[in-house]
Amino acid sequence: MRLFIAIPLPPDILRAVSATRAALEAHGAGGRFVPRENYHITLHFLGDTDALGDAAEAMREAVRDIRPFVLRLRNYGSFKTDGSHTGFIDVSCDGDELDKLYESLESALWERGFAKNRGRLSPHITLGRKITGDEGFALLPQKAAFTANAVVLYESRSVRGQMQYTVLHREMLV
Repeated sequence: MRLFIAIPLPPDILRAVSATRAALEAHGAGGRFVPRENYHITLHFLGDTDALGDAAEAMREAVRDIRPFVLRLRNYGSFKTDGSHTGFIDVSCDGDELDKLYESLESALWERGFAKNRGRLSPHITLGRKITGDEGFALLPQKAAFTANAVVLYESRSVRGQMQYTVLHREMLV
């Protein structure tokens, strides 16, 4: 199974992200856009593994001392990796809880034999890949924010050429 751990987005944030995607397309951008139901904030990509129990146990340990925290949508950005141009919305945290969660999760996963991510967490919501025509695109100042109160383990599968994410495990922040 191809697995990753992420923060899910509530319906109002899904609408705000969808509106940004629509504005990006109206600007003339094209590419492989992410479907609305697949928007999330990735914390750790596990890759191909059947170690569901270990991943769930790591998540449970990682959230133990983490309280819900506020995340805010920020600016449109893009980066190029391996010749691919990826468009995204930056996300910021009001405090340091997201960093604490990330570090705790990385440690708990490492203890169970998973590879560590490279570098620091750069929280974002991917809008699309192989984006063209986004030069000069800028978001108006964002007011969209939400309280992150869960971490989810997803399975990612390609179904008829579309990525489909299935929730396998959820840990609530309390």
